[in-house]
Amino acid sequence: MKILVVDDNKHIVEMLAKYLSTRHNISSFVDPEEALEYYKGNSEVDVVITDFEMPNMNGDELIKKIFYLNPNQSFILISGYFTHSLKEVLKKSNAYIQMIDKPFENYVLDNALESIEKLNLSCRRNSNTLRRITSSLNN
Repeated sequence: MKILVVDDNKHIVEMLAKYLSTRHNISSFVDPEEALEYYKGNSEVDVVITDFEMPNMNGDELIKKIFYLNPNQSFILISGYFTHSLKEVLKKSNAYIQMIDKPFENYVLDNALESIEKLNLSCRRNSNTLRRITSSLNN
């Protein structure tokens, strides 16, 4: 999968990039504004993994801006500061957002990525089926 990693903690970005790069194509940033600019030119990202508490732009703001560009984007939001109200706001959005509490074990991230990969595969299959049906109806 193509993954965009965003966290203001350089150590976490490096750790995630090292762990994930053995199986995925990773682009990583410590500045959410730079990540957003990258995304604008590289929107073929399967999942955006982002921290919540960051300077200049919080993770929820980054998600909103990316979601505006691509309403089908999947996200993993990682934070040590999830509140009940934040969880409710995120659940009400139409974006597919997995939430992971810090600190976390690698298998938790793996499970979230596997879930997103299955969802993306299912969406691609449904899209291809819809194209075939539409094509046959037009012929």
